[in-house]
Amino acid sequence: MPYRRLPNTDKARIRSLEAAITKMRTSDYYAPVLSPELFSRSEKKLVQFKEAVERYTKSLEAQTSYSKSEPYQNKLKNAKMYVSHFLTVFNMCVKRGEIKPADRKFYSIPDSSGELPDMSSDIAVIRCCENTIKGERERNSKGGIPIYNPTIAKVAVHYELFKELYDKQCELRQLTDEALLVVSLMRPQVDEVILEVWNSIENYFADLTGEKKLKACREYGLIYYYRTSEKTD
Repeated sequence: MPYRRLPNTDKARIRSLEAAITKMRTSDYYAPVLSPELFSRSEKKLVQFKEAVERYTKSLEAQTSYSKSEPYQNKLKNAKMYVSHFLTVFNMCVKRGEIKPADRKFYSIPDSSGELPDMSSDIAVIRCCENTIKGERERNSKGGIPIYNPTIAKVAVHYELFKELYDKQCELRQLTDEALLVVSLMRPQVDEVILEVWNSIENYFADLTGEKKLKACREYGLIYYYRTSEKTD
């Protein structure tokens, strides 16, 4: 016999409740498939859940669109380029013996490493810029010769320009996380309502058998799956 399985995605949850509610509303005759209380509760939960999912979807789209926008990507590119160039010049000075390898510690770089820090993500670029700006100023305060072309001031300018957009991106990410949390907390509640609805529907059509029962239940949104060894008519 086919078996039913509760929806496991938000879209499927919404479709399931919408199917049952729509079928109840459009029935030509009164059929107590769902009790008035369960029907009312299902409608309310559907509205609440759809609003929560829509809020999360819009938040995620806004966050993604912002991080992929041309201004954001350009500022990220410039910040990464300038700090990379700065550290490359610094490493060249070390190779020429103009700066001690031990001075790498000012930039949170291992003494023996001539490689650039990881800058594979936005936050990694932020951290690299912060470590570099802080390190150069600290090294200079101890008598170190400043790095030029680019200067640390130039690196700081492009860091600040990107940091401003990055902070906005963090705000959007927080809104997305908060919206997702609301959806996550609602899922068990929605699943509980769907289970009650499905049980009520199956109980109503308990006198039917075989494909007739499956067809009647499917019209109200129930989802059935056939096992590998089973075949439909």
